[in-house]
Amino acid sequence: MKLGVSTYSWLWSQTVEDAVRILGDNGIRRVEFSISPPHFNLDAYRPGSYRKLRKVMDEYGMEAVSVNIPSMDINIASPFPEMRRMTVGLYKRLALVAAELNAKIMIIPPGKRHPLLPPDYNLIYSYAKDSICQLADHIQDTDLIIGVETLPSLFIDTTTQLKTLVNDIASEHVKIVYDAANVFGLEDPAETLKEVREELCLLHLSDTKRSKWEHNILGTGELDSKAFIDAAKAIGYDGHLVLEVISSDGIGGILHSIDTLKRHGLLD
Repeated sequence: MKLGVSTYSWLWSQTVEDAVRILGDNGIRRVEFSISPPHFNLDAYRPGSYRKLRKVMDEYGMEAVSVNIPSMDINIASPFPEMRRMTVGLYKRLALVAAELNAKIMIIPPGKRHPLLPPDYNLIYSYAKDSICQLADHIQDTDLIIGVETLPSLFIDTTTQLKTLVNDIASEHVKIVYDAANVFGLEDPAETLKEVREELCLLHLSDTKRSKWEHNILGTGELDSKAFIDAAKAIGYDGHLVLEVISSDGIGGILHSIDTLKRHGLLD
């Protein structure tokens, strides 16, 4: 299992280049980019825009694992066709960025629906499926993988539901990103991970509580990271494990999480 780290902790405080330098200076060589301005301005994309970022990555021998827009205001399953078009267009632009950075996975949420008077599940499901199919078709001649992430979305909330969607799409370019903290409020991550061994392309790990959705430093919440990683090893997963830790302590929280994994003998 190969360890990577998300730049999420620096979303509002550092440029993406400075975040890479912080990670690189602390011996981390694999990164997931959180894509949101001002940290990472997707709107400013032009061919060659990330030459400076690539140069910094090359200085450290850094590998881009994945790209991820952690935004709650886009929706591939929206009842509004304008919102679906905008969201799909945003991900098409992100696919170009992924290609420039040699990232292997483009992470997307499954969409969401309103909690007060939710639209029919099957209707929203059809919108989500169509949007992902458009994106899969758009990248069909590349090696990029669309990783649909487990997420409390008020729509596809369980691992079984997400597996059904991915298998329904049936594209070699569409797989599952399994986030332990995102399912913890409803499911046992170590158990339900077994359901998606065939569809899995990436793992996310952070700590959280059952009563509150968080992405905290490992060892500060209720999630059993050892049981989760043991389950991943048991199903033969040998891909990337990305620490998606959100900490005001920045690199300190990430290094503490890495030390926690080392103490449990969970890092190769």
